[in-house]
Amino acid sequence: MLIGANLILNDTTLPMREVAPLVEDHGLDALFLGEHTHTPVATVHPQYPGGLPEFYKRFLDPFVQLAVAATVTDRIRIGTGVLLVAERNPLELAKAIASLDVVSGGRVEVGVGLGWNALEMVNNGIDPKRRRAIFREKLAVLRRLWTEDVVGVDGEFVRFTDSWVYPKPQQKPHPPILIGAAGTPATFDDVVNLGDGWYPLGSPDLPEKVATLTERAGGALPPVTVVEMEGQLLGKTWYIDDDDVLAKLTKRARRYADLGVHRMSVGLPLDDTDRLRAALERLAVIGDAVA
Repeated sequence: MLIGANLILNDTTLPMREVAPLVEDHGLDALFLGEHTHTPVATVHPQYPGGLPEFYKRFLDPFVQLAVAATVTDRIRIGTGVLLVAERNPLELAKAIASLDVVSGGRVEVGVGLGWNALEMVNNGIDPKRRRAIFREKLAVLRRLWTEDVVGVDGEFVRFTDSWVYPKPQQKPHPPILIGAAGTPATFDDVVNLGDGWYPLGSPDLPEKVATLTERAGGALPPVTVVEMEGQLLGKTWYIDDDDVLAKLTKRARRYADLGVHRMSVGLPLDDTDRLRAALERLAVIGDAVA
């Protein structure tokens, strides 16, 4: 099983030009970034009753960040985790992702999700009640734009005349699409019909979900990248610094490897270079444990 990094970088953290080479030099397989176009002031999240963490206000554009990562690395996979497809223009999105795949030498993975912030969706012109239908239609259009010479669409949510959209991605038929959503029947339908893998958060019921996905996929488990956030900033403690948490993550990594999980992507401390290096060295211990 591979070990990757889940990064929440912004204008207050270490910069990507410093972080990405360190992640690659320490042997990790991939780095992923999330996105929000903006955060409405009235946002409410049950996980944060006291208010959203500061980082929710400060997301940088993922494609700018990943272009930097592509420039300062040679090997590591770079990806979105997750991209809010329903809130994006598919013509612009297809070009941005394909361009990134070309300039990175074919290293892009596209984690995509439905989104959770209803106000963000409304501000981007999306009806939250239709988000899955919009997500599915736009994702299907993306796949066509990456693989067909001329594409025209007259759908419910996407309409444009016959068009050329270039470049095409370097990876064929296109960069892997990882469906980042809870393990529901609808999600697994999307993994099988529109995606190339699953991008879930770690959870106690993951073994059951993996078994269900394997059955839904006809007996072969698609690639799964499990996101573990215990290394990320929660409150004011960098949990990756804690030996107990390292032991817990190592135990989980072994369990994921036994399940056939492709990759575990772990949150990292991004406020201090020495702390980041220490966390990456500790992750190397986990990598050795599941090699």
